[in-house]
Amino acid sequence: MPPRNTWKNVTYVRPSQDVDKQTARIVNDILDVIFSYPDLRSEIDSYLNNSSKINAIKTIKNYYEDHHKSRNYTLLHFKLTIDNYQKRLNIHIKLIKLIQRIEKWCDVNGYDKVGLQNEVKDNTGQYVYKYSDWEMIDDHIGLMVNDRQWRPSGKQMKQYNGLWRKYVS
Repeated sequence: MPPRNTWKNVTYVRPSQDVDKQTARIVNDILDVIFSYPDLRSEIDSYLNNSSKINAIKTIKNYYEDHHKSRNYTLLHFKLTIDNYQKRLNIHIKLIKLIQRIEKWCDVNGYDKVGLQNEVKDNTGQYVYKYSDWEMIDDHIGLMVNDRQWRPSGKQMKQYNGLWRKYVS
């Protein structure tokens, strides 16, 4: 009978995700190109939505071979760029699903019962402003689309998970 802990002394080695400053600059330059050209971006989106990361990498590589021949980027640069872009795309898709789930819940239970993130009252106790869960998610979707540097924090991701569980139809 073989021993139970055959993998007990094995060291797991994972590749480092740390990149040097030059590689980070190159990845940001390639991301700028992706965000600047809607046709290229939509083609990469379609490949990533169909779980074809390799075709997305090929697309950006071919684009650079056709339009930026003077730049000698490696496959690693393109892969890191697509990895970074895919993380943003996945968060964006999940935020879209969350806002649709909130809307579906509101259709059933009423829009007046949607949760609030923040309430501002005046001196008389009247509500001056109510910031709903839907508005917060909508603002975060806008940030994902318009501000390439913005990413939700860990606290916000946990908040999204709580909202997902809260708005069950």
